Amino acid sequence: MRAKKRILAVTALLFLVFATLSGSAWAKGSIKWKTATLAPEGIGWSKQMKGIVFPEIEKMTNGELEIKVYYGGVMGDDGDVIKKMRIGQLNGAGLAAQGTNLLCPEFQVLELPFLFNDFDEVDYIRDKMTKSFDKVFESHGFFLLAWVDQDFDQIYSTKVELAKVADFRKAKFITWYGDVEQDLFQVLGANAVPVGVPEVGASIRSGIADSAIGPALWIVGAQMQSVVRYMNRVKIRYSPATIVVTNKTFQALPAEFQKKYYAMRGPLMKKFTTAVRGDLKKSMEALIKYGIRDVRMSDAELAEMKRVTHKVWIDMTGKVFPKSLLDEVLAHLKDYRAGKRS
Repeated sequence: MRAKKRILAVTALLFLVFATLSGSAWAKGSIKWKTATLAPEGIGWSKQMKGIVFPEIEKMTNGELEIKVYYGGVMGDDGDVIKKMRIGQLNGAGLAAQGTNLLCPEFQVLELPFLFNDFDEVDYIRDKMTKSFDKVFESHGFFLLAWVDQDFDQIYSTKVELAKVADFRKAKFITWYGDVEQDLFQVLGANAVPVGVPEVGASIRSGIADSAIGPALWIVGAQMQSVVRYMNRVKIRYSPATIVVTNKTFQALPAEFQKKYYAMRGPLMKKFTTAVRGDLKKSMEALIKYGIRDVRMSDAELAEMKRVTHKVWIDMTGKVFPKSLLDEVLAHLKDYRAGKRS
């Protein structure tokens, strides 16, 4: 009889432990994520990540999840952060386009020159294709918490107007973005200077290079408005950013939390991108106010640039991303543009 009582007591204890470790009975703060980003705390994308994304995720788990963020490159550049995620030192990261391209090269399909006309088209593709990109990211070992915007990047120079295609042959562009960017500079005949992300600003200031493609928010954040003289606002490429965690990290969440996150991800991405676009607009206004010359291309020159840079589409298809992925993007864009015209 005593043996039976002991067995029942042990069984009850095991049941209690199991119940405590599963589902909604988890202790507060029992799930902990360590994440990192190059962005300084309180500026631009990190501001929205801290103020919008992570609080919503923690709220979704009723406080059972705590997220620690290492800002400002404390954990190294994006390449270092990706390595640390792969070996389990970090659970996730907020990645700019360069880091996203390292982690998921196929995502560069979105960065083809002149693929998108505006953010409305980007939003449509995001709505239609996030699940498609989920599969691609998962194949690399990561879950796409959020696909957000870096910007429609502008072209900046300390020396060259860059109002004509021929002007690009006079410029020395820093490059750190990945295959699509490198090929873009090649087809434009520009001199490309490869640099690491931490050296980007210093390379421009020191004269190692004189030109760059990037977001206005980055120019302001890096305080390069004092050296940049010309800005061409042509929408040469859309530049995405991402917030990711490892597949293992996301799958370790209780099923109820995973289901909740899938339901909230779309509205959360919309909230984030709306806030970021407001910051981008303010940064652009600040650069113009500072006195950077706003260079405009003629219609003929813009048409020539689109013609020349379309070669990048041909070069990269089947090399960096599969043709099927580009075809899917183009099919959705065709539908959107047809609906807009009607």
